Amino acid sequence: MAKQFKRIRKNINAAHELEEEDKLVEAPKPRPWENIILVVVICLTLFLLASGWDMMDNWNRGMYASLAAALILMYVQRKHADKLSASVAPWLNRGIFLFISLSLCLFGCVIYLQHFAS
Repeated sequence: MAKQFKRIRKNINAAHELEEEDKLVEAPKPRPWENIILVVVICLTLFLLASGWDMMDNWNRGMYASLAAALILMYVQRKHADKLSASVAPWLNRGIFLFISLSLCLFGCVIYLQHFAS
């Protein structure tokens, strides 16, 4: 009876381990060209920020700087995802969300000030 109980427990444990392995599906790794596109967009944003600094007002400078910060954090998240600890990854996601939200709010302010405010 004890041998049968041990066999049953062994089979149940093995089944649970298989279920846990199935649940832990690895996140798909980003393709290399996706990182290249992101780097090109970061460079373009920084180029626009640097070349148009004299023509931009503070709202536009803040918008482009915030967008560049969000893109750089996104690149760090993609490039070093395997090296990030579990406590840092959520903060990185929050930072990306914060800077993208800030960029959108500043974009709305810029549009309002340029087209609707007298």
